Amino acid sequence: MDIRQLKYFVAVAEHENFSRAATQLYVAQSALSRRMQDLEDDLGVRLFDRHLRGAALTPEGRDLLERARFLLRSFEQLRSDLGQSRSRPFGPVGVGMTPNFAAMVGASFAQQVVAQYPDAQLRIVEAYSPELRDMLRAGSIDMAVLSGNAPAPVHSLAVEPLFEDRLCLIGPSSAPLMQRAEIGVQQLKGLPLILTGMSSAGVRNELEALASRKRVELSVALEVASIGLATQMIRLGMGYTIYVGAGFAHDSELTAVPITGLWLNRSLAWSTDRPMSRLGGEVLAMLRSHLGKIVRSGGWRGARPWRGSSARSKSSR
Repeated sequence: MDIRQLKYFVAVAEHENFSRAATQLYVAQSALSRRMQDLEDDLGVRLFDRHLRGAALTPEGRDLLERARFLLRSFEQLRSDLGQSRSRPFGPVGVGMTPNFAAMVGASFAQQVVAQYPDAQLRIVEAYSPELRDMLRAGSIDMAVLSGNAPAPVHSLAVEPLFEDRLCLIGPSSAPLMQRAEIGVQQLKGLPLILTGMSSAGVRNELEALASRKRVELSVALEVASIGLATQMIRLGMGYTIYVGAGFAHDSELTAVPITGLWLNRSLAWSTDRPMSRLGGEVLAMLRSHLGKIVRSGGWRGARPWRGSSARSKSSR
């Protein structure tokens, strides 16, 4: 098994078709078929179920695909790092962010990276924290900004606390409840809530944990995937949501009122299973600095510096 075979294998797997993969790779279909047969013989397993319309991965093929992508990415990282010893870093780097974080800082951070490293192939991925952790372990992204408390143990990940984010009740500016400077979680009882994100993750997890401790039963009217859809529903008078207040400072129709004792941890994470590329290390430092400046300058409404230990936490492999 060699790098070229893995590259060919990934192409066939992604196209689910030998002919289209051969066209992409600029090789004869017969030669590609022979290389895949050699790979199967070498591994002693069948990787594809071949049929008239193409080729579908077997369970063994799906397992190899994840590992092959990781190996190819590591190979490209090694090649670019060795070639960069006397030049400005370049190559691919993947950064994961939760949707609300990407909306607030994704564009400004990307602009900074592109200005500093014009040959970087920056990829910003939006997903919720559990999925981002899986992507870090799989090697599909290099670093991520996570929300909420990380589950313990966090296998093969380094997690560095960044800051804490104040969570707020978001509702119509004209509503009487929204005239207060701060509200307790008890005052959420009976409110029709439009909750975003994944249950038991991020904002949802912190809200549900505080409500449970205070013995407050929440009334969840609707569940949606994005804050954009939730705010549209709030404008229609359908309810309220719980979210960070940073995005509502200049909204005349909606107001964010802090909820007593409800904070969301923000952390920077990366894998300890593989070495970070030179570019990845510099982008990681840039992301840490970028977010720190935003918090210290007051540019992120409701954020406060991390109050726990500032030491980085690294789990055992």
